[in-house]
Amino acid sequence: MEVNKIATTLKEEAEKQAFNAVLRKTSLKRNQITNIISSGYGRERSQFAKNQITEIKAMALGAEFLFPGVKTLIDIGGQDNKAIKIKEGRVQDFKLNDKCAAGTGRFLELISQVLQIPIEEMSDEAKKAKRFSSLSKTCAVFAQTEVINLLSQGSSAAEIIQGSYEFIAKRVLSMASSLRIEQPTVISGGVAKSESLVKMFKKISGLKISLPDEPQLLGSIGSAIYALS
Repeated sequence: MEVNKIATTLKEEAEKQAFNAVLRKTSLKRNQITNIISSGYGRERSQFAKNQITEIKAMALGAEFLFPGVKTLIDIGGQDNKAIKIKEGRVQDFKLNDKCAAGTGRFLELISQVLQIPIEEMSDEAKKAKRFSSLSKTCAVFAQTEVINLLSQGSSAAEIIQGSYEFIAKRVLSMASSLRIEQPTVISGGVAKSESLVKMFKKISGLKISLPDEPQLLGSIGSAIYALS
């Protein structure tokens, strides 16, 4: 019980610090904020939010705001992947893969640890590859062992990173295909900040894909849109 209490206190303090940081950055005062919406896994625990919406709905609203008429949203997040069918900003159907880290940002973090290359530098490193080493393991943990084996066999870091991007693209597309991907299609999530991964995704899918300037903020934008409605 004591551990849970400490964890809750730390979360509340982290939220308070984040909220105060936003106020300082925007030069706003607390009484000028008329509505706060929480979203995501911890949305029910927010100490500031007046209302809450699911991450799926928030992302759909954000995608429609930035790309009116979008029909499919593919989100590659840190812990899970989502494929969302959208019609006029409303969620029609969605598919979620949250049972395995393979194909997520966590997967790339594990590869980054083995290669000892910061995750934010992996995209540029991948551009050096003239070919790539495909990964076959469907488990993120086993993939680390596979990467070590590929290195011992002479594969370069660039080739392995490109192989990781291919693995993610194929895994996400396999999940999304059950929803019958329609265009216009938008891709989001922090992983989508990788230029090389998005390029690989386009190559494998053959889709014309739109990308927000800050793909990791799509849910936040959607939450703001909801707050204003």
